[in-house]
Amino acid sequence: MVYLIELIKFIGFMKKKILIIRWSGMGDIVMTLPALQWIRDRFPDAAISYLTDTSFAAIPRMSGLADEVFAVDRRGFKTPRRVIQAAGGVLKTAGRLAFSSFHAAFDLQGFGETAILARLSGAPLRAGRVKGSWLRRRMYTFSISGDWEKEHRTAFFVRAVSGAFGEPFPQGPHFPSLPRPKGAFPDTSRVVGLNIGASTESRRWSEDHFFKLARLLSRQGWGVKFFVGPGEIPLIPKVHDACAKNRWGFSFHDRLGPFIRDLCRNRMLISNDTGPGHLAAAFGMPVVTLFSTGTPGNVAPMARRSAWLREKDDINRIRPEDVAGAALELLGPAPVIPGSP
Repeated sequence: MVYLIELIKFIGFMKKKILIIRWSGMGDIVMTLPALQWIRDRFPDAAISYLTDTSFAAIPRMSGLADEVFAVDRRGFKTPRRVIQAAGGVLKTAGRLAFSSFHAAFDLQGFGETAILARLSGAPLRAGRVKGSWLRRRMYTFSISGDWEKEHRTAFFVRAVSGAFGEPFPQGPHFPSLPRPKGAFPDTSRVVGLNIGASTESRRWSEDHFFKLARLLSRQGWGVKFFVGPGEIPLIPKVHDACAKNRWGFSFHDRLGPFIRDLCRNRMLISNDTGPGHLAAAFGMPVVTLFSTGTPGNVAPMARRSAWLREKDDINRIRPEDVAGAALELLGPAPVIPGSP
């Protein structure tokens, strides 16, 4: 009954202000975009705000779906010299939320602190995953239903927002979409990007397998570019030397904006189960994903042309020849550019 009353209050507002909260990770933030699109389609005049980590704030900003982005430096709490500044940023953001007069808040992260921030927003409709938590049960007015572990995350997030508004769940698939940055040319590129990063070692296909894959693609007329991030710093000398020896491209980025611009110059991305694969999918690029513990039906990038390979017990049992075969099937013949060698 309380929920119905709050829903009636929400529907009564002319100009709706809606808050979305998702701290991390990169791929999950991309997978919230169909939920934002649903809100925008259902409530065209709504003002949508997105609260996320500073590292990923560029994603909701460039989507064109969020009118305002609140960014919090969560990683600053792990660095002594940044703790005070990070804490001040959180307090400032909490104050802005409290005075923004939101009508609905969706905690799509489901942490204790994000539940509290949803409550501080003052929104009469507050939705999130309770997961047996006494705190979250007190913070939310609507408990999100759905199977977080089995349902694809894009569908879960769309179900969360549509269900809270009492609307029927729109059947998928739900494809995230981001506008390509200026200068992007993935449809004509002759280069395949290889992302060797991973969130954990068990999800990391070895660099030696990636080197063999690169040779196989090169023999078929495709250029190759390796992407490494801050988590792969120990591998940089080995990867850089291999790239120099074989005339492969090499790219290191520790900021999202430059990484996105570089990513979108490739025709395809082959990646471990990590965020860049979801970004590539949102930009309309074909994606091949390598899985170990992750479940493809739950977290695979929602690319319109995609493939995945999985070895649950040991990701390095995936053969480079099989990855090359999956990639080449999606790519077709290497494009011939007039005037190119």
